[in-house]
Amino acid sequence: MRTLKVVGIVAQNRALSSILAMMLRDCQDMRVRVFETHKALQIYLRIAPIHLLLCDYQLNDMSCPQLVSSLKSNPQMHTENMQIVALTRNIDRNMQREIGITGIDEVIVKPMSPAYIRERVTARLALPAKFRRIPVRNNSLAKRVDAYIETIRPAQDTPSNVVQLFAQRQPTRHPEHV
Repeated sequence: MRTLKVVGIVAQNRALSSILAMMLRDCQDMRVRVFETHKALQIYLRIAPIHLLLCDYQLNDMSCPQLVSSLKSNPQMHTENMQIVALTRNIDRNMQREIGITGIDEVIVKPMSPAYIRERVTARLALPAKFRRIPVRNNSLAKRVDAYIETIRPAQDTPSNVVQLFAQRQPTRHPEHV
């Protein structure tokens, strides 16, 4: 029995999300999960891992590097083997620096063909673990990328496999602009 690879999609545009999901659902050995918001993605990652995250560079309330930084810095998230592919309209020097710091594996410039996305996702998932990109840990630039890290206090009587959806939340920090 083959293991299914999970691909998560977070896009600013619902039409783009559905087109990408439609193209990827035809692939064998692949399960596609579309997330409406980054909070839904965070809840899912507390329960199960995602092998590849396909994400718009600029989301409604944060950027892809900020999202990736908040996910990878939270030890409760299953992000050990998660690869990230970002979709953007243009790239500048600040973007390049943020992408390198946070460990985004690949950037695809829009407009692109959905068939090309399918090809890149299948190629990324076929890579052995030793060729995956690992972000730099102790870098002075890494300290400059600040992101939302939203923690939910677990109840004392709740087991560790239960995710609290409506718990009392701690105040969040706002991201700094690099």
